[in-house]
Amino acid sequence: MLLWIVLVLAACGVEMRPAADVTPPIATTGAATGSGSPSPAVPVEVTPGAAVLMPADDVGGLEPLSPPLRLVTPAATVTVEAVGGWDLRARTDDLVARVWRVRVAAPTALAPSADPFLTGTGTDRPPRDAATTLWLDTGSERLPVTRDGIDDPLVLPCDDLPCADRGPEEHLLVAATADDAEPALIATVDGADQRLDLDTGEVTSSVSRVAYDRPTTVPVSVPGWPPRTIAVRTQEQLEAEFGTGAGDITRGGLDVGYGGRVAEMYLSPFDRYEGWAPPGHAWLVLRVDDHLRQPANTSWRAELDAAASWTVAHDAGMATPAYPPALSNVLAFLVPDDLRSVTLAYRPIGTVGLPPDAQYDFQAPEPLTAEVPLP
Repeated sequence: MLLWIVLVLAACGVEMRPAADVTPPIATTGAATGSGSPSPAVPVEVTPGAAVLMPADDVGGLEPLSPPLRLVTPAATVTVEAVGGWDLRARTDDLVARVWRVRVAAPTALAPSADPFLTGTGTDRPPRDAATTLWLDTGSERLPVTRDGIDDPLVLPCDDLPCADRGPEEHLLVAATADDAEPALIATVDGADQRLDLDTGEVTSSVSRVAYDRPTTVPVSVPGWPPRTIAVRTQEQLEAEFGTGAGDITRGGLDVGYGGRVAEMYLSPFDRYEGWAPPGHAWLVLRVDDHLRQPANTSWRAELDAAASWTVAHDAGMATPAYPPALSNVLAFLVPDDLRSVTLAYRPIGTVGLPPDAQYDFQAPEPLTAEVPLP
């Protein structure tokens, strides 16, 4: 016996590629009942050995799932909302068709928007590919979810976090499996699978589950830090080192300002450069504004050592930034995913330089701290 599976999907902005020929579809007439009358037909064509998206016509007879089933990825949140089924006798085998209504919606917020003008001291790595590829696992085979007439897997694109917003779009997805299959919907991101059991709703994976267990957006309720100044060199010191005729290089001395505020915060399973957090962990991603003020003397340039300047203390220990920030105002810390608060500390440490080789170290006398509750 074969089992025909039909998914009703809602998605948008789907990236597809050209495809080869597919197995010809079979008819979808209903099976004869004991009285001799056929059961209701599934209103789509079905193709053996494929999981194919069809236009989303109205499908009645679906029962709502409570609670709905979810897959959360950086590119989209996939929610299975209802299920139904039909008998088919289109071939010599007995066939059963099932229908799931699935919504592919805008992704949950996982990171602040990137400002290309706020560059930091690293990293040189390109962002991880956060696109989502969908599959249907029948137990005996793994079928790529495709559009009608296209063999390549369905891809929900995301070149960089945060992923672009998307609106809902409905489809029917049809696939054939053995009748004893335990079907699962799979989302692949950056080489890692999340598997949603379509019978039990259980999600299994080897990556962080924080997006299923708690909100990913952290409300920022901590006050900002007032401006402070670090005196790096007085004008007299600079004149003694560069001469009294050095002009703009020495005028007014050399100060670095600091302070600022936390503007955005997220508990994310996926980071722009590091990818997935391991199980039991999450990325605490911060956007901080106005935390470093350059010297008024524009001949000089201050560079912050982020790894030495920022720390996050929590019940299980302390974390420093996972990498030198490529965007100077965005920081990522790997933390346990069950924390209820952290203490953020900022003590600016770095250098002020003048090309080609003049350089002075600076360090704030005391750290600025803030207690941050997590939802």
